[in-house]
Amino acid sequence: MAGDLGVGPDVLKQGGKDILEVLKPVKKVDLGDEAKQASEIGDDDAAAAMVTFCATWEGGAAFLADCAATLAEGLNKANGDFDDTDQAIRDSVNSVKKVLV
Repeated sequence: MAGDLGVGPDVLKQGGKDILEVLKPVKKVDLGDEAKQASEIGDDDAAAAMVTFCATWEGGAAFLADCAATLAEGLNKANGDFDDTDQAIRDSVNSVKKVLV
């Protein structure tokens, strides 16, 4: 299985941790204050564009954070699958040893 993924379980586990660590400061992008200041621009079209920009970036950041969290979850699951498979192999080898001894 490591050949298929090209990495070992420690790399998967660390990758999941790293992604979650990077997401901590950006869990919620809040551009509400900036959007409220849009009216101070003095041009209605520019103010409307600023409000749209802020709303779009908040939604986009939330979407990307969700995608990254899903990726981290997948890496953690893959690491768990590695551990489960390794344990199953050890259990099988031990069973065979007991039968042969």
